[in-house]
Amino acid sequence: MSKANPFTQEQLRILENNVYTHHVTKDRIVFTVAFKEFFVEQVSVPGMTTKKIMRAAGYDPDFFSTRALSSMRRRILEEAASPDGFKAPRGLSNEEKIAQFAAKDLAKQRTKTSIRELQDRVVRLEQQIEFLKKISRIRSSRKED
Repeated sequence: MSKANPFTQEQLRILENNVYTHHVTKDRIVFTVAFKEFFVEQVSVPGMTTKKIMRAAGYDPDFFSTRALSSMRRRILEEAASPDGFKAPRGLSNEEKIAQFAAKDLAKQRTKTSIRELQDRVVRLEQQIEFLKKISRIRSSRKED
């Protein structure tokens, strides 16, 4: 979870599939508000360590260093104690990105692309016609001489 020990591709895939993951990159994970609420709830249970909480949330605690786990715990508890409470993660989650892509009208995009390509082709053909006209005038003027 650091630049020194980035997540592997397999770990990224596993982390992305967890419902509590908002977003993950090779060296950073962003948790959902639901995870933070779950985490704070579990902290109050006697004997629940950060590793046990991560395991209960469906994460493999071995993916994270001891330092990362303690930092995670500290930040979540600080955020919970703040007057603003938990902040929603910025940006779209992977699920939201997939839904947004699926909602796009690809046929419309293809049509726009096709129209643009046809317009470019018409412009090129008009330029070729003008060029051929000039050549034809030059040839006909030479024959008259």
